[in-house]
Amino acid sequence: MKKALREQYLNIRNQLDSKEIRLNSNLIIENVKKQFDLNQYNCFAFYMPLGKEVNIKPLIEELLNKNKKIVLPKVLDKTTMEFFPITDLSDVHLSKFKILEPNNNQKMPKNDIDLMFIPGIAFNHAKYRLGFGAGFYDRYLSDYKNIKVGICYEFQVIKDNFADDFDIPMNLIITENHVHQYHDEDLN
Repeated sequence: MKKALREQYLNIRNQLDSKEIRLNSNLIIENVKKQFDLNQYNCFAFYMPLGKEVNIKPLIEELLNKNKKIVLPKVLDKTTMEFFPITDLSDVHLSKFKILEPNNNQKMPKNDIDLMFIPGIAFNHAKYRLGFGAGFYDRYLSDYKNIKVGICYEFQVIKDNFADDFDIPMNLIITENHVHQYHDEDLN
């Protein structure tokens, strides 16, 4: 089921044009700012957009200009991902996985990260994330204590119940249209 959902939602996302990505990404960034007083946090985890993922780079740049700590994920081996700081958007290199990763090798302690913005192929109403299937985020988030925010386009928020026992839910999901904060009674 997860494989079929991945294919379906990647196909839809891959059909977005650059204008739609720019417009919706800007609306998502505005919704992030409405939801959080970003000045009250010190350290933020982001991702570098891959393909047609939500482009969160303008927010990264804005926070870097405010001297906030920004960390990005780096895959260390087949099962391990950690987060490392960047000083600007060019402080990255292309990994063997064709993902932009931070140059820095000074790992950020997990629970020093106040807010984590996490991409996904889809998220469901129970706030679970459908990723590429390697499990890096689920393993990393298993003992993460702070705020986990799913970032995606509205069409990527779906009703399907695809969660496995090891999947970790987000605290909320932010799209161009909504901040999704479902409760148990909303899931029926």
